[in-house]
Amino acid sequence: MKPIREKIKGLRQRQRGDGSWRVWWEPSAAGRAAGLAPVDLDPERPTWSIGKARELGKDEAAALDAGTKRSTGPGGRTIDALINDYRRSRFFKERKPATRRDYDIKLNAIARKWGSYAVAQFTKPVMNQWYETILDTGKAHWAAGQLRMMSVLMSHAETIGWRPEGSNPCFRLKMKATPKRGRRATWNEFDALMAAADQLHQAGDAKMQRMATAIALSILCAQRREDILHARLSDFRDMQLRMENGAPVDIFGWELTRSKRGTYGIVPVHEEVAPRIRALQDQAAAGDEFLMAGPDGAPILPDTFWKLWKRIRAAAAKEEPTAATLQFRDLRRTFGKWSRAGGASKSDVADVLGNTADQDAGLSEVYMAPSLDTVLRAQAAVRRPGKGAA
Repeated sequence: MKPIREKIKGLRQRQRGDGSWRVWWEPSAAGRAAGLAPVDLDPERPTWSIGKARELGKDEAAALDAGTKRSTGPGGRTIDALINDYRRSRFFKERKPATRRDYDIKLNAIARKWGSYAVAQFTKPVMNQWYETILDTGKAHWAAGQLRMMSVLMSHAETIGWRPEGSNPCFRLKMKATPKRGRRATWNEFDALMAAADQLHQAGDAKMQRMATAIALSILCAQRREDILHARLSDFRDMQLRMENGAPVDIFGWELTRSKRGTYGIVPVHEEVAPRIRALQDQAAAGDEFLMAGPDGAPILPDTFWKLWKRIRAAAAKEEPTAATLQFRDLRRTFGKWSRAGGASKSDVADVLGNTADQDAGLSEVYMAPSLDTVLRAQAAVRRPGKGAA
């Protein structure tokens, strides 16, 4: 089924060989002659894509009525066309899926702001003024992210000959240093989140059972949301590995290839999380493959995940008000604090956050013994404080 059912002039849809869809707006022959270029749209955001296609259609009509080109420069070299070329390039396609999704958010925002402008028009003063305008809204991280994304685009423009070498207008802009987020959860906040998710599950929302597991995995096994979203139930199993001294050890482990760096790893599952995963495995019906599966059996979408997370956080804040300021990314960071507080070294904690291996260890082969030792030490250091402690 096509992502967009509504018929919009110029809107095109084509299914690729891998089953995904390409959605784009195609100017008419007269529009191309007037300097307009195709613009990629977003199949996962049909409402936005419809609105963008209509907007582009109006722009085309206005350009044709005026009998003049938009300010596109030679060959229709607009920001929209540059984004389209960049997305087709290996420089974008070879990025990790999580990075591409992050880039897409930023690229779509840039297209909304600058899509019809000629690539050659951009200067350092223009980029600095744009940055300052965003900064004035209080969104320092977003401002820096937008400028970095535009810098990537302008470097790509140099690569394909749309701008002279060394003319990137974002290069060496003096951006404001953005503070690193250091928020971490307390045990009381963690318990409030888990209790809220469990209560929402008991009230009839089946997805909350999986969300509770995701929260526990992030905070007690220190893995990223992206990896949790795409984890399969079969990735969690009993396995026997070997310690540095050759001694065998039986664990319930999570085998994964990390989305950010593509590194392979095995993470022992914390004793508080393992029963939740085993329960999901026991309940799984045929075709229920993913840990965070939706009704269709596919991984739930990030938008759905965030909506569920916000519901849990709001419910948790009724019992533990400080939970209202937690972000999901804070949970992974919390593991380091708790593990270090329990006596684990920085290197032990680092191994939990990013173990690597050169090849698939399998169930009985040796898995980078020094890393296994340190991971187990780091997890063993996470212990609940006395009752009532934060």
